Amino acid sequence: MVTAGDPFRVAGRVWLRPGREASVRRGHPWIYRGSLATPLGSSSLPVEVSSQAGERLGVALPGSSGASLALRVVAWGNEEWSAATLQQRLRTAVSLRERLGIDADAYRLVHAEGDGLPGLVVDRYGVYAVVELYEAAWEAYLDHLAQFLGTAVGCAAVLVRRPYAGRAPVEARVGAAPTGVVTVREGQLVLPVDLVKGQKTGLFLDQRENRRRVAELAAGCEVLNLFSYSGGFAVAALLGGAVAAVNVDASGDALALAREAYRRNGLPVVEGDFLRGDAFFLARELVAAGRRFDLVVVDPPAFVKRKGDLARGLAGYRDINHKALRLLRPGGILVTASCSALVGEAQFAGALQAAAVDAGRRVTVLERRGAGPDHPVALACPEMEHLKVLFCRVT
Repeated sequence: MVTAGDPFRVAGRVWLRPGREASVRRGHPWIYRGSLATPLGSSSLPVEVSSQAGERLGVALPGSSGASLALRVVAWGNEEWSAATLQQRLRTAVSLRERLGIDADAYRLVHAEGDGLPGLVVDRYGVYAVVELYEAAWEAYLDHLAQFLGTAVGCAAVLVRRPYAGRAPVEARVGAAPTGVVTVREGQLVLPVDLVKGQKTGLFLDQRENRRRVAELAAGCEVLNLFSYSGGFAVAALLGGAVAAVNVDASGDALALAREAYRRNGLPVVEGDFLRGDAFFLARELVAAGRRFDLVVVDPPAFVKRKGDLARGLAGYRDINHKALRLLRPGGILVTASCSALVGEAQFAGALQAAAVDAGRRVTVLERRGAGPDHPVALACPEMEHLKVLFCRVT
């Protein structure tokens, strides 16, 4: 029986403007405000979406920000949006991760649109699950999510982060939040994670396979890790046989995690290998000091979060990669990343090529990589392919 408090209850119906249903039919889950022929109410309950001709296109959850993205489709065509539908999507996501055979106890369990649950992310850190809500509409489903993560996945605690609400504190929905860092494993790496105050959900899980690849390339190298956060790339490189690694980050808390990562992996902590400050400034100082490295990792935060940031963001990628190229010895390896979803791979590569011309270096791309397979991307929604990573040889 459907009750007034049922979060799966369809609260109404919206119609699209003529011709605006094509992308939904192709499986794209985003519906923009300009595509709506009828106004969207203030309720966070799901709504039925219809074409102008009256065809039922599916059920969608409303956006919370009032921005251009108005709806995210969670059921398609005549499919019912129900507790059973949600449970099946979650079971499918968990089954996929089991099938992937990920050699880690920290990974993405639910990747929003890639798992048919747009606006919802769940990351697993051992016995902890961290749920990220990118829409307020998902608040009503937290009990369903928590029950599933506890009973079907075996998580002892479920923490909730709310990116849609800005810097809202982390909530322990089930169990208790850890009082200190927790330790997770990626292959041979042991990494400390701050699930309460750390960046993202605690660790940049999308870079896991790229950390592993760096370890394979690092033997005998001196490594520079720009925007190091908790030092994952440096630890991977050192365990892979690097002779030295320098971490640069603006956050003292991040560098404290990096030092702890060294300790937990049996690596010596040398204070000169942890530089706190602006990566652009410190990279320039390292160039002036004549420092050179065999492998440089550039993994900055997103420089482009809105379309209006594009020109400035591309200039930022060009600038930091110019400095990185000047810090590399001939024949060295540059591992450079962009996590800006609004920057395409061709644009990112263009910024790198411009940096190479400015630096007088030749750059050859060895590998084009992205997030690991626990971050699936629906072909109908390529905007979710946010991470671009280029492994390059520099001469």
